[in-house]
Amino acid sequence: MKRIFLLVFFLSCLPERDNPYDPNSDFFKKKTTLSGLCQNRIGVPIPDCWIKVLPLRGNTVYLTKTDQRGRYELKDCPAESVLIIGEKEGFVPESVFTYLEVYKGETINFILEGLPKFVNHSLFSFFVSRHIPRDSSVLSLKCELEDPEGIGDIKKVFATIEGLSDTLPLAFKFGSTYENFFLEESLSQNLEEISGREFYLIASDLFGHYVQSSPLRLIRVIRNPPEPISPAGGDSVSCHPLLVWQLPRYLFSYSQFIEIYLIRPNLEPILYLRSENIPPGDTSFFVAESLIDGYYYWQVGIKDSYNNWAKSAEAVFRVGG
Repeated sequence: MKRIFLLVFFLSCLPERDNPYDPNSDFFKKKTTLSGLCQNRIGVPIPDCWIKVLPLRGNTVYLTKTDQRGRYELKDCPAESVLIIGEKEGFVPESVFTYLEVYKGETINFILEGLPKFVNHSLFSFFVSRHIPRDSSVLSLKCELEDPEGIGDIKKVFATIEGLSDTLPLAFKFGSTYENFFLEESLSQNLEEISGREFYLIASDLFGHYVQSSPLRLIRVIRNPPEPISPAGGDSVSCHPLLVWQLPRYLFSYSQFIEIYLIRPNLEPILYLRSENIPPGDTSFFVAESLIDGYYYWQVGIKDSYNNWAKSAEAVFRVGG
């Protein structure tokens, strides 16, 4: 009897965490502590990552989030077979099935694969009137992407069109920008038929994960740009010419722009001057900047509020003798 009393007295004096007969001990409650680190594939910690513990018995879900260093700790986890999930928007979730033991803290680390993310994207059309070789209508697609593991983790970017079989690849340009231009004749439908349909940009990474952008729509196709009146046909003018054009009637909001190119023998013309945001309704523009002697051509264009634009054919003039 004395020995039993001494044993009970000894057990009652043990700290809570060591006393299996203390109702407040983890051992008695069959609870344990789970902790660990969550980071991406290149070792960068992932803050605010959800850690979920789902016991196989019962409907209780145990939740916590990682801190700014990517670390987490979840106390009072059930000591039994559990499914542990690490997940965050923009990452591929990971899961671990394990058995948590009583009175033995468990460390579970997660490495989540980051997914590409569309930062911004745009879709518009443009039309260029030409004397030679011919007019052209073009569809433009552009986007900027981010990836937690770096832009080199992105394998390809392309676009699809609602109800059509077209797959439109975008090419890497610089930084995080992807872009491409598509002549109307390369598409399965003309631009008017495509207008209003939903476009989706899709990016895939090196591991075969795909993400999709929010939908884009082509709002308008402009095929009737302003027409240059003078100077044209090689007219000789001063170094400060007055450009005059004829303007169609447009039933939408727009602004105008002027481009003047210097023609160089045996070389590509270079853009000498560009003026934007010319008010709608204006039909002339005075060139305040002095032009050097030589041959030029100029074009006038309009742009709507959705960045669709159209530009006139070239009108040639000469400055000097």
